[in-house]
Formats: sequence, structure tokens, C-alpha cells
Amino acid sequence: MAILITYPKSKVPVYWRMRLEQKDDVIYFPFRVLKAAKLTAAEKKQIKESKNLAITSLFGAQTFCDHLRKLNSKATIYVLSEKIRDMLITVNNPVVVAKGESRADLLAELTARGVTDICWLIGDKAGQYYQDFIGDKVVIYTNTWDRVHEGRALKIFMKQHITSALVTSPSNFDRMYQVMTKVDSNDYKQINYYVLGKSTGEDLQSKGLKVIFPDTDEKVLDNVLDNLWKYEREH
Repeated sequence: MAILITYPKSKVPVYWRMRLEQKDDVIYFPFRVLKAAKLTAAEKKQIKESKNLAITSLFGAQTFCDHLRKLNSKATIYVLSEKIRDMLITVNNPVVVAKGESRADLLAELTARGVTDICWLIGDKAGQYYQDFIGDKVVIYTNTWDRVHEGRALKIFMKQHITSALVTSPSNFDRMYQVMTKVDSNDYKQINYYVLGKSTGEDLQSKGLKVIFPDTDEKVLDNVLDNLWKYEREH
């Protein structure tokens, strides 16, 4: 019996790592390989000239700090969570945290403030979720996968019986599914899937899977881990 967290172990609070490991084996495997994208001159110009920027992921914040901060140190950066804000602690830009940890909450924040001139710094798999959002979009990192990581994932499912999984994106699940069904074609149907966002949950529900959504828009990761821990404790 094991819990699968498709999220980097370093991003999970130590408190929750210790608590979950008291109950079951816990495996951390992100099912993704994230890399900073090589931007064109036009994309760099877009970031440089933007009055406002929006970052909705931890790796997006890390990429900005490592590669893009010198392009624009004055724009206000709007983010989804305190964790993303904390990742940006080394930049000089003013940072505004949305009241809730979802894209819809951040968009509502921008609307309430009358912000229309904004550039969203996103990953290559996220474009579909921002099609109707105001402002420009620039892909600053890529979400990839390779045979080396697929082989590592296959070993996990050959050795462990997963009962619960925290899944962070549809592409995350698709890669997980491809590996799981090489071991057993039906095991994936028995897992409880915990998600951080609405779009991921709805995608998994459309596949007929059991999905547990967050109870709140604030401190979403902590909320999901708490729900997961309570379920594992009782079963």
C-alpha cells in the first residue's frame, strides 16, 4: 500500500512529509521534466515592455528568477499563492497575491483592479487554459517527458500498490496512466485521485475516476494533503 505524490518532494512541507510517512509508504514522482524555454527576441521584448506580469506556478517563478528577472524589474507581478510569492523574494518587482489559489481567482483580482495590460508567463501545456484571459501570453518553460523517467516510473508501479495519488495536471495523469497500464490495465481505476485544481479534476472525472477536490481556495496543497491523510488514516 502506498501513496503517490506527483509533486516534487522539496515542494511538500516537511510537516506533511513526516505525517504521511507515519501511515504509508510515500512516493514522490512528478511525471514531468521541466525546462526553461529559449525565448525569441519578440517574446523578451513583450516581457520587458509589460506593465504587469502574471505567474501561476512555482517553476514559472523559478524560471523568472533564474533567467528573466533582468528583463523587467519594475512590472507588478500577480501570483496565485504565497508560495509563489516566496519564490520571488529575490526580485525587486512588487508582488500581489490573489485572494484564492486558482486562475479564476487571479483573473478576478485583475478585473477588480482594472488591470488589462498584462503578460502571463506560462508553461507550454497551459495555453488552452488562458485562451480567453486578457493580456498576452509567453511560454517561459516546457513540460516534457522521456524514456529514462518513464523507466523509473515503471519500476515504481511494479514494486508498489498505489491506493491514493495527488495529481497536479492532466498531462501529469496521462503519463502516469501510460505507465500504470503497462503493469496492470485496471489498477488505475481503483485509486483515489486528489487534485489541486478544477480543470485537472474535471479531466479525471471525465475518465470515470474517483476524484477528491480541495475544500478551499486558500492553502490548497495543505488542504489536499490533509484530506489525503485523513482518508489513509481511516482506511
